[in-house]
Amino acid sequence: MRVLACVTTYNAADVIDRTVESLCRQTRPPETILIVDNASTDGTPDRKYPDRVTVVRNTADLGTSGAIPIGFHYAQGRGFDWMWILDDDSDPDPEALATLLDLYASWPTSLRRETAFIACLPVDPQSAFSSAAASPEDGQRLHGVLFTPNGRAVVTPAPKQIYYQCHMTIWSGSLFRLAAVRQIGLPNPHYFMDRGELEYAYRVMKAGYKGFIHQGAVVRHNVRGPSMISKPVKVGPITLRFYDLAPYRCYYVCRNTLYFTLYDLAEGRLVKFRELWRMRSRPGRSLMSGVAWQSALFTMNFALRPRTHAAHVNACLRGIWHGITGNIAARY
Repeated sequence: MRVLACVTTYNAADVIDRTVESLCRQTRPPETILIVDNASTDGTPDRKYPDRVTVVRNTADLGTSGAIPIGFHYAQGRGFDWMWILDDDSDPDPEALATLLDLYASWPTSLRRETAFIACLPVDPQSAFSSAAASPEDGQRLHGVLFTPNGRAVVTPAPKQIYYQCHMTIWSGSLFRLAAVRQIGLPNPHYFMDRGELEYAYRVMKAGYKGFIHQGAVVRHNVRGPSMISKPVKVGPITLRFYDLAPYRCYYVCRNTLYFTLYDLAEGRLVKFRELWRMRSRPGRSLMSGVAWQSALFTMNFALRPRTHAAHVNACLRGIWHGITGNIAARY
């Protein structure tokens, strides 16, 4: 089985060498490493890479959702069987790829045909809920999500469950079977970033394919540092949590989440209404877990600090408007 490792990147000259080295030191290394560069301006595509590395340069920043289809197209056109997706600041364990492929090889033919992806367990030592000095063992484990009749629910695997089924996980560390991708189609590039994996995971499920996470194959995510910072503030008996991330991330989180619920979710008006306005909690979610409430609360997080977060509020409001009106092709 031939594997292409696809690294999506933008201005990652400070960390991408570590990611490439982690791919080269795999006990079962990928045959080729493809770097899809989103018009970096810091010299990322011009670095000295090993011979097995190929660089594709985009003339504009297409985001993660635009870079991954380029990788899939490259892999399909050159006869690869699998594509392993990595962010430019991810660090998989040396045996990660071998572990995923060995699991697939151990399955009966029927389960192999039903499988679209097998993913590493992402561990985020720099997450919003982990201390900056946390070790990989102490970081936040991202166990994936299931689509259920009650909405999306975070998976809670049993302690000794070495692998388990999930519908959605982050792109980084996911190993996709290209025969399934040909049947499902390519991800929607207009999602740009954030929630692109949600859109594609939903299509994977609707097409009748399965996905799995293997807890024995770990990928350390966000090794460069957190993209979102969480600050708990205690107000009497209540602890409020304030988030900080770049305004452009605010825009895409709001727009893409609402767009998916209103336009890509194909479960009927009643289900969409519940997804938007759900009041009660569900596994892995707080009270008022509906998308509309969450978007409003997310915006309020910045509106309570208007002096330093005006750009964030504007980005959230613009994203909400474009999500509601279906303007998925817009850019921040």
